[in-house]
Amino acid sequence: MRAIIIAYFILSAFLMLPATAQDSDEMDVGVERNYCTQQGPFFLRFDPDKAAGVFAILPNNDLGAVVGALADRTLTGEWIETDDSKGAIRIVFSEDWSSFEAAYTIAPDNDNWREGWTGYLPPAGDPSSFDIGGETFLCR
Repeated sequence: MRAIIIAYFILSAFLMLPATAQDSDEMDVGVERNYCTQQGPFFLRFDPDKAAGVFAILPNNDLGAVVGALADRTLTGEWIETDDSKGAIRIVFSEDWSSFEAAYTIAPDNDNWREGWTGYLPPAGDPSSFDIGGETFLCR
């Protein structure tokens, strides 16, 4: 329940932020994408200069939220989970926005960046999971 409240406030605040001019590498206003990651689903809403979303860590039965600035297909911001874990995050999206590679920190050690969180848009057929390169990506 706490994650839902966190996500609601983050997304509400995000939707009230003013948009800025858009350049060719930025996302259209109000685009929503559901990515599948090694840990679980990751829903993001994009505007030209910002993005916010919620994610599930299915192996830990945990939920979290991300909010940040968006520029040149890179989201730079913060994440928080319902267990009060939090830190910085940097997500770099592919040219067609169909996948991402993320690096993150765990506060208070914001100098130690961890890599390896990856996401893909699900293939056709709405699968609950799929494999790429020997890794399983969870969609729900």
